[in-house]
Amino acid sequence: MTTKSDNQERTAQPRMTMRNRNRLMLIGLMLLSLLPLGAAVTIYYGASWMVEGAQSNRGWLIDPPGDLEALGLIADDGTVVVPGESRRWRLLVIPGSTCDETCLEALQLLRQVHVLLGRDADRVLRLAVMTPSSPAGLRGTLRARLPEMPFVQGPPDILQAAVRGRALRGQQPIPVAGTLDAGILTVDPLGNVVLYHGLDQIGQELLSDLKQLLRLSNIG
Repeated sequence: MTTKSDNQERTAQPRMTMRNRNRLMLIGLMLLSLLPLGAAVTIYYGASWMVEGAQSNRGWLIDPPGDLEALGLIADDGTVVVPGESRRWRLLVIPGSTCDETCLEALQLLRQVHVLLGRDADRVLRLAVMTPSSPAGLRGTLRARLPEMPFVQGPPDILQAAVRGRALRGQQPIPVAGTLDAGILTVDPLGNVVLYHGLDQIGQELLSDLKQLLRLSNIG
């Protein structure tokens, strides 16, 4: 004789089986949705060699970033250039020890790159960095051709000092740190030296990197 409780038990078993199956399917779907995230995290942190060269920057990221104040730049009024005095990005323009006509044309092109930043142009300041090895008369030449660009005085081998002990990460072959003489250092408003570009990258490559930095940045 079948009792009421027997009927209820037989009815409850299929329901419980169905409920468990649905729960397992839900857990399985959740795990599947997390797989891409887990794979990305594993590759990024556990197998970074797999994403080398995948950076979007055209210049070289300085890792870890340098420190503006540690570069020892001195303004024309004798004060040390420090972060915080201006909520703008700085482009430290280092012409090097042999700035010929090609170099001067690149620095003039940099002014056009600055203009092409459009409404973000006011967020960026260009500074010409003179060092003890700068060619005689270069300051006068730059003042005549680029009168809007302020000057600062830097120590010898400033580029090499800026990247010493740091990695340069980019799409192109890494320049030999000991040979760096000329180029552009990009400094964020907090004083972090974050990017290096060669003078030959002044143009679309530098413009692309600056636009990306300014678009992503909520400082300066």
